[in-house]
Amino acid sequence: MTRETCPLSTLKTLFESLPGFELKLESYGRRGNVVTEATGKDVFDAALAYRELLPSREVHPRVGLVFRSEETIEFLVAMFAAISKGLTVVPLYPNWDAETQLRYLRRYRIGVVAVGDGFLRRAESWDDEVETVINISLDGEKLPDAPAEAGGDLFPAGLDGDHPVAWIFTSGTSGDLAKCTEISLSNMDVAIENIRDLDFLVEGMVAHCPLSASHIFAFVVMTAFVSLKPRRVLLSDVQYLARLPQEKTGKIDAIVLVPIVIDRMRGVFYERLCTDFSDGNIPPELKKMARLPLGLRMSLKTICRRAEASIIRIESGGLLGWLGLPAIFLARALFGGIVRRRLGSPGFMVLGGARPNLHSMAFFEVMGIRVLQGWGMTETTGPVSVSTLADRRGGAFGTCGQLFPGTRARIDGEELVVEGTQIARGYVEPDGSLQPFDGVIRTGDRAAFDSRGRLKVFGKVSDRITTSNGLNYLPLPIEDELKSADLKELNILEEVVVIGDARPRLGCVYFLREGVEKTASKEEYLGGLVRDFNARRPVDQQLGPWAVSSTGLKESGGIGPSGKLVRRRIEEQYGALYADAGG
Repeated sequence: MTRETCPLSTLKTLFESLPGFELKLESYGRRGNVVTEATGKDVFDAALAYRELLPSREVHPRVGLVFRSEETIEFLVAMFAAISKGLTVVPLYPNWDAETQLRYLRRYRIGVVAVGDGFLRRAESWDDEVETVINISLDGEKLPDAPAEAGGDLFPAGLDGDHPVAWIFTSGTSGDLAKCTEISLSNMDVAIENIRDLDFLVEGMVAHCPLSASHIFAFVVMTAFVSLKPRRVLLSDVQYLARLPQEKTGKIDAIVLVPIVIDRMRGVFYERLCTDFSDGNIPPELKKMARLPLGLRMSLKTICRRAEASIIRIESGGLLGWLGLPAIFLARALFGGIVRRRLGSPGFMVLGGARPNLHSMAFFEVMGIRVLQGWGMTETTGPVSVSTLADRRGGAFGTCGQLFPGTRARIDGEELVVEGTQIARGYVEPDGSLQPFDGVIRTGDRAAFDSRGRLKVFGKVSDRITTSNGLNYLPLPIEDELKSADLKELNILEEVVVIGDARPRLGCVYFLREGVEKTASKEEYLGGLVRDFNARRPVDQQLGPWAVSSTGLKESGGIGPSGKLVRRRIEEQYGALYADAGG
């Protein structure tokens, strides 16, 4: 049957096949321990049991999902239970506070909520606003009895391809609310089939997905992983990734990450490599490294950075200097095993979400992990293009590969416009009305296609900064240059955010890496980076006011759930810089 005549084929087949193949799901907690383990049959049986507690779609057509990151298996149970009954699932981000979660439930008239143990008390406090709270647990004492027979109403008949399987909130916000995107059954069908057709995903593999299940990428990717019949799927929180070395996870084949995580991991590596241990306070895991003189370790940092630059040249098809390959081989021999084991020794990682830093990608390539980049958004039901293992060199590095079959795209001005069957139905308004996309979405991303049809995304069109005198600037190159300058020296920055939209001139906000203390000497150093930057530029391209944030980027609200920078929020928070500077 075709996708059009049988839109339920992928999801229905996947759900019903869960008991029939060898699958182990492992959910890891914030301490790096296994919180929950389940087989495919466990998930199938639990979903059948809990679907009996869910209302019919005539009574309550939607069910909210509120689960912590360590409850992703329970999330999958709730998702399969609800979707197999014809309900629409509405995942809420676990990092939203209780009032924010309740506001979305209220605005979108969601009267039934499925929650894990971690949010049970919170959900029960909503009893005046939520009619039914269903606690999803794999604990044998809490698990309801499964029906004797599944019955003939799994995935009820009469649902067409436009039936809403999920309402997914976007990473950013529109005004005070994140936009709510309606994902249909046919959208999910196409998205899952596209992902599982990728050449690097194979039956029997071991995959690690440390992303929030409430985000479209994890929501679709995890489902696609399961449909591939893997041997193991590891689920965790990217925030606690450092607590999951290979001794705990075992050997894995692939890991899915967002760019901000690899930026942080690269930064931490260079920080530890160049730490002065003269005070004798040496963490146990760094004792071997501390035996090397600091001067030698600074030289090794230089070699590693030269190796990164060499990888970028190789992947771009450029000429390589005579020290290029030796630098790569030496860096990989010295540090590759350490870096790989921290992630479970994956053969490759897949990046989605924001635009990755090429040097961060090159760092992991140096260490022996192939880095593949993908692109997509909530409105496209997750990824619509991903690089493949075969797509190396010849300018492929930093591109997102070719579009999936059935997806079309064009560049309108600078903006990427995408069409196809994977485009979500539209935005859902709180009153239930739909703003349809009609199979076409203006993405808001600046992009281009190379001569081989590979997609390259440069950032958001909205990231372009226009100062009050009408001059336009792209902030990403400025931010990359300042971060690169810091990496050569103290390596204390997590991020630099350039601001200045509708202001007299550009400015910037520094965000320090976790554990780095804000001091007068560090502020003086960061001011020096601005002065050095300005010294090489004409007046209208120089940075004006700058500040060092007292909180991290995430704590400042500058990072969305997918790891993308929410520049508008930083602009709003630090607009007072211009008043202080008299501008």
